[in-house]
Amino acid sequence: MLTNKQTTQSIINVIPNPVIIIDGKKIIMANKNFLEFFKMSSLEQFLQKYKCICDLFQDKDGYFSLSSIDENIIWTEHIYTSNKKHKVSILCNNNNSHLFHLSVEKINNNYLVVFTNITASEQNQQLENMAYHDHLTKIYNRQMFDKLYNKELANHKRYGDNLSLIMLDIDHFKQLNDAYGHDIGDIVLITLSELISNHLRENDVFARWGGEEFMILLPRTNVDIAYQKAEELRKIIDNFKNKIPHFTASFGVTAVTEYDKELSAFIRVDKAMYQAKVNRNEVVQL
Repeated sequence: MLTNKQTTQSIINVIPNPVIIIDGKKIIMANKNFLEFFKMSSLEQFLQKYKCICDLFQDKDGYFSLSSIDENIIWTEHIYTSNKKHKVSILCNNNNSHLFHLSVEKINNNYLVVFTNITASEQNQQLENMAYHDHLTKIYNRQMFDKLYNKELANHKRYGDNLSLIMLDIDHFKQLNDAYGHDIGDIVLITLSELISNHLRENDVFARWGGEEFMILLPRTNVDIAYQKAEELRKIIDNFKNKIPHFTASFGVTAVTEYDKELSAFIRVDKAMYQAKVNRNEVVQL
């Protein structure tokens, strides 16, 4: 046990975050902010209702819970020895989830656990993610593409790096929807997005432009390499076999040059794509 329990209690009460001291299995001390958060008058009251704080950690993607570690491992020791940050989602009395970063330090044979509330920042991140990503395919939407395009365009004009655009459109998509239904059409959109995402570089920008049209921005890439990439992607899509109907896409490719103003590069790549759609499942460079 800790020596001078009264002093320790006074110290952790000063910390503005919820704080507990735990022996690995049972909470032996909690500060005022922890008790206030759970609307408890004492630690004894909390322990009568909950065996361990860890039992309140919800199973959510990206968040720590007991299901993510072996049952024989002490969760505080796991977090203490781990180099990565851990987030938890805690279901509170009002059935609302609150999100926290966990910090764990060892004091003798006990663990000091500090909970930093990140609910607001995580919610803002989720809202931002929704604002800049297509709801169906989970790739960037047109708004985010425009933002990143302007950034790369500024770099292009400043440093003279190559910059290329690829635009693609799923062939006969309306007929596919009419024949098989919109659910299959959605699966085709998702499948195409995954196929292309898996064959792009980390700094390439891939977005749903609208409907069945997509745009790819390739920084530091000349137009010949961009054409090769478009041809590679065209073949990957054409050769893809699954339970869904076979589909193809037509590609337009162009370089962004110092002579381009406002939307001229987009107009050119759009024209190239529609030339490719004359015969379908082709790549045209302008």
